[in-house]
Amino acid sequence: MTDKSIDLEQLIALSGTILEKAREDNWDEVTSLEAERSELLELFFAEPVQPEAAKVVGEGIQTILAIDQEIMALGNLVKLDLAESLHKLEQGKKAVKAYSS
Repeated sequence: MTDKSIDLEQLIALSGTILEKAREDNWDEVTSLEAERSELLELFFAEPVQPEAAKVVGEGIQTILAIDQEIMALGNLVKLDLAESLHKLEQGKKAVKAYSS
């Protein structure tokens, strides 16, 4: 197993951990782990991928992208929930203001 393969496995594992944290609604941890993963990705791609590793790296990238899709979908759900909560809060403020007037 090459160093690139080991690094790629670590990136996939870290991506899986980020997904788990997103599923647990632990977005602070998601943000922290994503910063760590960004650094590792930068290091991973600092040197060109050797042609013999291209297929494995491509498959690994596809795996990471699939995980990222699910993380983004979960993030969008949270975003919608927050928007709905904010809307309800604004409606409550308007009701209190109308009642107070």
